[in-house]
Amino acid sequence: MTQRIFELRLSSLHETPENTMTKLAVQVLVDGEWEPLDLNLETRGFLIFVYSVFICQHMYLHSNATELGLVLDTVTGRFNLITSEDWFVDEIHASFDVALRLRQATANDVAYIVDRMKNCPVSRNLKDTAKHTQLQFA
Repeated sequence: MTQRIFELRLSSLHETPENTMTKLAVQVLVDGEWEPLDLNLETRGFLIFVYSVFICQHMYLHSNATELGLVLDTVTGRFNLITSEDWFVDEIHASFDVALRLRQATANDVAYIVDRMKNCPVSRNLKDTAKHTQLQFA
């Protein structure tokens, strides 16, 4: 059985106390090389789906950190999505490293945000998928 593996990474920059995002760059691993992900009319549909799952996780991280009063500086993320030969999603691995401008995140903050990230509507529709999320604040 052949698996399909999709790998993306992102970096975002936030420059205000309200966590306004001023830069977002997403890359996809193609034949061992990182390339900018340029969504356009020629982008493969499943890659758009993979991007949607990843960016939804990032959005929930961003909005829930803001809700808790955590002022973001930068966020870097890695995302792996593994499918079966028949294109069914088997596993999702997401990890995010967050640099804060002000106070440190508590263990409760991290647990709250990771729990809320599970409510991303795109991810919620992948009910039988093994999902792993790591979140680290610096």
